[in-house]
Amino acid sequence: METWLNRHGAVIPLVEQDSARSKGEVEAEIAKAIVRTHREQHGRGPADVRATIVRDMVLARYSGILTSTEARLLGTEEGRRLIRSARHELRSISHREAEDAVAAAAGRKVLRSYADLDVEAAEMIEVFILDGDLESDLHPRPEGPG
Repeated sequence: METWLNRHGAVIPLVEQDSARSKGEVEAEIAKAIVRTHREQHGRGPADVRATIVRDMVLARYSGILTSTEARLLGTEEGRRLIRSARHELRSISHREAEDAVAAAAGRKVLRSYADLDVEAAEMIEVFILDGDLESDLHPRPEGPG
């Protein structure tokens, strides 16, 4: 099994880059890895995670991200500011864990990532930049009956 050292010197096992894996299978693996990471960081995962591979990027959209305490804070502008601030601060100190989880599931190194959130919509997006074009290495999603 191939491994790599992340920016902190931790060894990250990479999933074998198996050309038999479909794009949909890898996207599902990435989504599961993201849910696990969020569960560890927030005590619960998002209600829905959609991961989409686009060439050398993974686009991830999370909905239903707020904890019950955060949901109560939505009622005031100060509460919304507090949620935004806390979520941005938490991501700034823990984004490498999400990057490592995506790297392990994708079988590619993550070079960097970006995120934004909409507190009112209880939604967040992250973009993970990979070290190469993962999409062209994978089989397309199976076609449905047509």
